[in-house]
Amino acid sequence: MTLMDRRAGLRMAVGGALAAMLPGGRAAAQTPAAGQTLALVEKGAGRVGFYALPGGRAIGAVVLGRQPHEIAGDAAGRFAYVGHYGVESWKAPGAGGSAIWVIDLHRRALARTIDLAPFGRLHAVRLDDRGRLYALSEQESVLARFDDPATDTAPSRLVPVGGVRSHYLVIRRDGARAYVADTLSGAVIMVDPENVDVAPVRKRIGTAPEGLALSPDERTLYVVDRPNGTIHALDAATLAERAQRRMRGEAVRVVTQRDGGVIVSNFADKSLSRLDPVTLAEQARLPLAAGAAGLTLAGDTLHAALEDDRLATIDLRQWRVTGMFATAKAPDAAVVF
Repeated sequence: MTLMDRRAGLRMAVGGALAAMLPGGRAAAQTPAAGQTLALVEKGAGRVGFYALPGGRAIGAVVLGRQPHEIAGDAAGRFAYVGHYGVESWKAPGAGGSAIWVIDLHRRALARTIDLAPFGRLHAVRLDDRGRLYALSEQESVLARFDDPATDTAPSRLVPVGGVRSHYLVIRRDGARAYVADTLSGAVIMVDPENVDVAPVRKRIGTAPEGLALSPDERTLYVVDRPNGTIHALDAATLAERAQRRMRGEAVRVVTQRDGGVIVSNFADKSLSRLDPVTLAEQARLPLAAGAAGLTLAGDTLHAALEDDRLATIDLRQWRVTGMFATAKAPDAAVVF
C-alpha cells in the first residue's frame, strides 16, 4: 500500500466513525461514502462480522464468544468495544459474560479483552466525546467507566445505578449524565458518572423501557416502552414527560437524526416510523421485510438489522430501502468506519 493510499484510508476511517458514533443514536453531518466498512455484532453467531459497503460483501469476522451484544467505536475508527452478555435471554440462569472485547478495526482482529468480573451480563457500551468508555452491567446495575479504554485494564470509576435489570444506556456527549433503561422496574434512571453524591433520578414510564436516544441538542430524551410500543419524550434535565405516543405494537429501538427527526423500529409491525420530535406525530412509515432489532445511523443512511438475519440499508433522504444483504445469525448493533 502506498503512502497516499494509507492517508486516504485514514481520512475515510475518521470521517465514517465520526458519522456513526456520536452517543445516543445521533449522527454527524457526513453521509457515508462508498468504500466504508460495517462492523456488525451477530449475537447468535457469537462474533462481529465485517461487511464492505455499500454492497454488503463479507470481508471477515472476529469470533468472540456466546452472545456478544452492543458495540461502540472510537472517533478515530481504530478500535471498537463489544460487551459480553453471555446468555440467551435475561431469564437464563448464570452470571453471563463479564468481558469487554477490544476489536482492532484496521486488522479486523481481537486486540485484547478487559475483564470486568464480578460484574456480569454486560449489555450496553458507549463512548463520550472525550473517548471515555462506559459499560453497563445489567446484572449488578453498575456503570463502569474507562478513561483510557485503549489501554485500561480496570475501570477508572464504578457508578451504582440502583436498578434491578439495567439494560440499555445513552451518555451525554460531555459524559456528565448517563441515562439507563431499567426494564424490570419500568423506570428510566439518570445518574451523574462524575459525582456519586448526586442521587439518581428515577422516572417510571411503563412496563419495560428499552430503546433510548437523546435529541441532537441533548435537551430531550426519547424512551421506548417495548411491550406496549409507547414512545415517551422526556425533559433530559428533569425526566419530566413532554409527550408520548402509542406506536404500532411492540417497538424496540429509537434513533434521532441530525435535523431532530425521530425514527422508531416497530418490531411487531415490521416497519419504521419517522416522528415529529416535539409532538411525536407520525410523519412517515416504511414497511420492512422483518422486524428491526438494531438501528445504526451513519449520516443520512440507516442500517437496520433484521430478525430474519439480513441487514437493510435505508436512504433517509429518499425514505426507502436501497440495499439488503445476508448476515450471520441475530444481527444487532454496528459501527461504520
